[in-house]
Amino acid sequence: MNNTASVVVRIQRARTTLLLDHPFFGSLLFRLKGQETSSIETMATDGVSLFYNPAFIEELTAAQLIGVLAHEVLHPALQHHVRRGDRNPARWNEACDYAINPLVVDAGLALPESVLLEDRFRGLSAERIYNLLEQDESNGCGGGFSSGASSEAGAEDELTAPVTPGGFGQVLDAPEAEENGGKNPGQHAMEWQVAVIQAQTIAKLAGKLPAGVARSIESVAEARVDWRELLRRAWSDTTPSDYSWMRPNRRHIWQGLYLPGIQREGVGEVVIFIDCSGSINARLLSLFEAEVRSIMEGQRPERVYVVYFDTCVHKVDVYQPGRPIQLSPVGGGGTDFRPCFDWIEDRQIHPHVMVFLTDLYGPLPEQEPSVPVLWASTGRRQAPFGQVIPMQAA
Repeated sequence: MNNTASVVVRIQRARTTLLLDHPFFGSLLFRLKGQETSSIETMATDGVSLFYNPAFIEELTAAQLIGVLAHEVLHPALQHHVRRGDRNPARWNEACDYAINPLVVDAGLALPESVLLEDRFRGLSAERIYNLLEQDESNGCGGGFSSGASSEAGAEDELTAPVTPGGFGQVLDAPEAEENGGKNPGQHAMEWQVAVIQAQTIAKLAGKLPAGVARSIESVAEARVDWRELLRRAWSDTTPSDYSWMRPNRRHIWQGLYLPGIQREGVGEVVIFIDCSGSINARLLSLFEAEVRSIMEGQRPERVYVVYFDTCVHKVDVYQPGRPIQLSPVGGGGTDFRPCFDWIEDRQIHPHVMVFLTDLYGPLPEQEPSVPVLWASTGRRQAPFGQVIPMQAA
């Protein structure tokens, strides 16, 4: 038996073992078409093909090969191939590996040595882990990444996968419609969503649904929530409004119907609190700044206070209408939200809304304030008052 045939047989045996012993992974794996290539170092998938380097397969034990295949199929199962956006490909691969390796290990499967596995990332989405890795790098705790190569599942000499130290089984972006029988990435993602539900059912009937998989699948929907729209909607809900005949609803005038329109009152003062405890990285800060600036331009508040805090208030910047907001955090200790509410009370400020950019880890005041509070949160904690806008996917 030649070398190529031997590798194919090993993969087929591993697929069969997964189907019998771990039906969740095994049933999904048959959605991927095996394709040998030497242009990647280990293994990769774009949700359509399973690309593998024969030399890498030969290095693995039978148990490790089974674990690597389970690892690989979890990428499209958790929609990693359609969730990267504009993120750095190499760091995205690293984050995805940290997210799924605990699921494979907890299922009792083996993985190669030097696998990317850290308890601090357990249970977190790939987006949240990506932000933490980026924060580590900005703090000088890790190596930098080049822009990397995004994937194209075309000719073999064009196929590239970002190399991650300690990683294997890379995730590539889903192919575009012209490369995938007319199916765009959105349609492809929906097909995988249906397949995952079916695989869960099969695994449950066999009593073999891997621990943590269900929660990770639920987090896919959470991670793809458009936090910008949620923030805009929540902010708009805090603006006083009423129906008035002074401004008729123009949408119905052409039908001869004169109905009252919505009249919104002006926005007064707004206070934005920036958690400087180290939980907010530069990318999140930039995204939040851009979105807040856009909202402010539309509502034009009388005054905006930007308050930087950790266990105390460190700095306050005051912005008048027309002046662009630029966030520059200071601090870096723990987190305590109580000084923020004390700061409002001591200065007798009566804002239209209070907005926090935080991970929500820290003591909160026992009494709910009379002012609307919006929590743009990078964590999973809930607040006893106010509305939480999840930003894990930002």
